[in-house]
Amino acid sequence: MTVATRTGRIDLVRGGAAQEFTVTLRNGNTQGYAHLRLAFQMEILIDGTPANERPPSDGFALERWDAGAGVWRGAELRIANDVMPHHLYGGGTPLARDAVRTERYRLRAGPSGPVGSTPLIVSLINPDAPAGASAGEARPASFSLPHTTRRK
Repeated sequence: MTVATRTGRIDLVRGGAAQEFTVTLRNGNTQGYAHLRLAFQMEILIDGTPANERPPSDGFALERWDAGAGVWRGAELRIANDVMPHHLYGGGTPLARDAVRTERYRLRAGPSGPVGSTPLIVSLINPDAPAGASAGEARPASFSLPHTTRRK
């Protein structure tokens, strides 16, 4: 799995434009997967914003490009300081042996919410792996994309 932006990082301004990135999955020739799911997570930004003033998802919005429909659609972004176990994720799409797939995403910082730096963690989840599976079987790939959000 590779995650790429034009600059190698995501730099956002509260209330400003979204920044695009791509996620490319390249499967080898060992096995195909019946279900793989991308999971996106950022840790909570600590900047002195009172808890009761923090918007849902800390004011961030993640979207995935739906090429078939020609529109951006909302995607799940988890804001948390822990890791969700792989077996709690459902869904996913197949990835055959020797297959390559690239998906487009964009992240936006709404006008309100905390500012600071924390990576956007992109994990490839295998929801079919058993509950006691090794980290490599449950999460075949993970990538940490540097991210900073600031005010105008």
